[in-house]
Amino acid sequence: MLYSKERLKRVYDWENDQLEEAIKGGILVLETVCLFVHACVKHGQYQLPFEFWRVLHAEYGIVVYPSALTEDIDVHGLGVDVTFMDAYCGHIVMYGRCCGSDPPPCPMQFLREPPPVYSK
Repeated sequence: MLYSKERLKRVYDWENDQLEEAIKGGILVLETVCLFVHACVKHGQYQLPFEFWRVLHAEYGIVVYPSALTEDIDVHGLGVDVTFMDAYCGHIVMYGRCCGSDPPPCPMQFLREPPPVYSK
């Protein structure tokens, strides 16, 4: 999630307090999920357990529509003035997380094996 955090900070020119507020709101998880879907899931490199999708929806209010996995997504300008969240807008959506003061569990903890190593 470090790279997603750095990308959000760079693209939106957020200060540390703005970034912390975004993290508490689940924006960092949304950006990381969009990246993960784009890099690993969409191309069939990684199969996610059902529990992952359930936690995304139940705890974060994140819905991954089928179009995120089937349509070509334009990632032109990624990392400069576009985030994965922006690129997948309308395909991966956060409607709002569950109520409560404690942050929900990270959905990445439900992965049973590490994601494949990134290669160009």
